[in-house]
Amino acid sequence: MHSTSAAGSSGRRVLAGLGALAVALSAGIAIAAPAQAAVTEVDDVTLRWAMSEEAGGGAYFGGCNFLVAGAAGNAGSSRVWTEADGFYQTEVGNVAIEKPTADGGWAQPTWATKCQNASGAAVGTGAGSTTGNQVVLSAGTGTVDTEAGTAEISWDGDYTVVFYGGLTYWTVSDPTLTVAADGSGTLTGTGSGWGASMEDPTLWEELTPAVIELATFTGLSVDADGFTATPEYLGVEVDPGEGVSPQVRTGANWGSFPQSYVTFQYATGQSSYWYSSGGAADPKKLAAPVAVAWTVDEGEPGESGDGDVPIEVIVPEPSEPEPGVFSWTIQGSGAVNLGTATANASGFAANGNLHSIAIEDTREGGQQFSISGVAGAFSSGSNTFAGGALGWTPALTGELAGVQPGAPVAAGNPGLGTTQTLVSASAGHALGTVTVDAQLALLAPANTPAGAYTSTLTLTALG
Repeated sequence: MHSTSAAGSSGRRVLAGLGALAVALSAGIAIAAPAQAAVTEVDDVTLRWAMSEEAGGGAYFGGCNFLVAGAAGNAGSSRVWTEADGFYQTEVGNVAIEKPTADGGWAQPTWATKCQNASGAAVGTGAGSTTGNQVVLSAGTGTVDTEAGTAEISWDGDYTVVFYGGLTYWTVSDPTLTVAADGSGTLTGTGSGWGASMEDPTLWEELTPAVIELATFTGLSVDADGFTATPEYLGVEVDPGEGVSPQVRTGANWGSFPQSYVTFQYATGQSSYWYSSGGAADPKKLAAPVAVAWTVDEGEPGESGDGDVPIEVIVPEPSEPEPGVFSWTIQGSGAVNLGTATANASGFAANGNLHSIAIEDTREGGQQFSISGVAGAFSSGSNTFAGGALGWTPALTGELAGVQPGAPVAAGNPGLGTTQTLVSASAGHALGTVTVDAQLALLAPANTPAGAYTSTLTLTALG
């Protein structure tokens, strides 16, 4: 990530405040002046998650519920798996499945032990009985800014969630974690798999892949080591859909996984296992804590404390400085007003334009670069809706061979709720200047209460 300084060697991040869905949902976007940031690229990021006790609990049929590494194949019908199917795997690429052992450690289960707890006993359907199996995602990559409290991490891999021994299962692919400066966070992934129904055992159909929110967070604190946090569940209201158990909103354990998650489960046949439905298993449905671990080098900006710091320096032979600069500058300041949103059949729509961004790259060889953006959740008091409600259509003014605007991103899931490219340049591109603009489109949900909503749009340059 580079700044607009002449040397082009220090990092920067530009924050844009998305403001004011007022009365009928008016919206604006405020661009802050460029500021130095403590953004650090990280790799080998690990995420551990059991999802819930129910995802490792005993089942009334089929033995138990369990997690599998990789995307399971087509069983051909809603049936209990056999070992001969070859679907059960505990390590595929960057994904592994582990469960606790009696000595307090972790180990990959086997087909024979997948339904056993740490003591080796078979798990049951009662509250608290679970294998504790977890999905472990490794080799995650992205950026962390401990000073701003933000992060953007993605993983390449798949894991499958199996209930009733295989009667119903589905797959999560390529999860992405986004943490905004206000401490809110979202873990998303692409869901796919096979549709089944307890009421119709003959139903078996391939599902259309869909990006869903796996977990949402509030009050996250991003530090140099990562974080462990429990996703929102208690008190979360959802609409499970017609023909399934309604959500029960009483008792100490009522709540739900995110709405898009439950909506997807309507097709898998698992919907009532991810929200409170009034059954004895409700205490097992609560979202389990998520642990994310990364390493940011000691001494990053924003750290404090006393201590002795050894200093070493190597004086090299004199050399010519690298010719050329890379810079990007916001053309304008203040709010970009999206005006007053208009109600339509899909929700509340509003439009506007991001301030132009002037880019200059005169570095020898035309090094590749990109500028991307991600929007945090919109909020007005206690009311919120996802940053994915914002979309954009990038365009260039001027032309440099090898420099391209990002693809249009429609407002909606995922929209700008996940990192999207505004502009990019391939290695060896032509040198000079170019300006990138973006038409902004907002589509707030139809049930959004009136209010003045704000969000944060973070633009990141890598080059």
